[in-house]
Amino acid sequence: MAALAAPTASALPFGTFDARSAAMGGVGVATGNRFASFNNPALLTTADEIHEWFLLFPTVGRQLGDPDKLDDDFDAFQQAADSLDANPTPANRDAVQSSLDALDGAVYEESGNGAFMLAVPSRILSGAAFVNVYKGFNVRPKLDVDNLLTDPPTYNSELEYRGFSVLENGVSAAKLFEGGKNWWSEWAVGFNAKFLLVEGYGYSENVRSAELKLDDSQRVNGSAFNVDVGVLKEFGVFKLGLVGKNLFATNFDYGRLSGEQFEIGPQVRLGMAYQSRHAVLELDVDLTENEPLGFGPVTRIAALGWEYQLARWFTLRAGYRQNMVDTKAGSASAGLGLLFGALYIDIAGSTGDAQDGVAAQLGFQF
Repeated sequence: MAALAAPTASALPFGTFDARSAAMGGVGVATGNRFASFNNPALLTTADEIHEWFLLFPTVGRQLGDPDKLDDDFDAFQQAADSLDANPTPANRDAVQSSLDALDGAVYEESGNGAFMLAVPSRILSGAAFVNVYKGFNVRPKLDVDNLLTDPPTYNSELEYRGFSVLENGVSAAKLFEGGKNWWSEWAVGFNAKFLLVEGYGYSENVRSAELKLDDSQRVNGSAFNVDVGVLKEFGVFKLGLVGKNLFATNFDYGRLSGEQFEIGPQVRLGMAYQSRHAVLELDVDLTENEPLGFGPVTRIAALGWEYQLARWFTLRAGYRQNMVDTKAGSASAGLGLLFGALYIDIAGSTGDAQDGVAAQLGFQF
């Protein structure tokens, strides 16, 4: 019946794809030139021109959200079901039913990313090439009437899965427009042109045989071309950035069986920052409200990030992000950056009521 229903589309949340941003609550629209292609391509014009190019390879991140302890409760159900199969007593039936009831209303989610970027910065005309892979899925139980009196028991409850995987291949370009003494002079403008290879997942599995991971055989493939555009204005130590991502909305199927779709479409974020020689304080705010991935919450994020360079080779970072739509979905983050000659190492970790995450990356600058 689901395949016959009218499909619904949901836009993906605004992503964080580099370890610096992950450590600073997800900010990066107004500062962070080494990661411009991921956050705001106009930032390429702010890079130090004594370096001819820099390479980011790899950057990786992983996030896990299980606020309702679905993983533990699902393991408990499987163990109780095994006991019932071996010994069909009333006590074991009660234990299975109790463990099934504990699954109700829970949502489990995972996400991750990996990326590569090569950039040639300049205040005149900057360019970059990048590959970015990001994916995510979530799972929720759909409880039904299960007959625990048969031998073996008959389970009608299911786990529902929704997920996606996106591979972006793209190039970035940015230019600083100088001239004049008015406030609108010296604006930087940048854009990404990218081709997307997309996989969608939407299916259900019987609760007795299901696992909390995606089944690759259920994927549906798609592709699209898209564009990001960013602008940046500097007022001395103050920065103002604006980026619009995925300006062309495209819908993709979650899977053959769900009858639902997700949208890769416009996301707009504003960034405001103070940047001195050693410190950065930045506030980023989503101007668009993003519908959830699968069974997740609607998102509209406000993020505050801080960075301080204690020494040329050592930088501390911290941040906090809050979903302004779902007041429970806030998280704190921290991380550090290390510089050894031409080698950068950045690491980050985050924790919150809804999700925990880690990120790391290597960079080379010459």
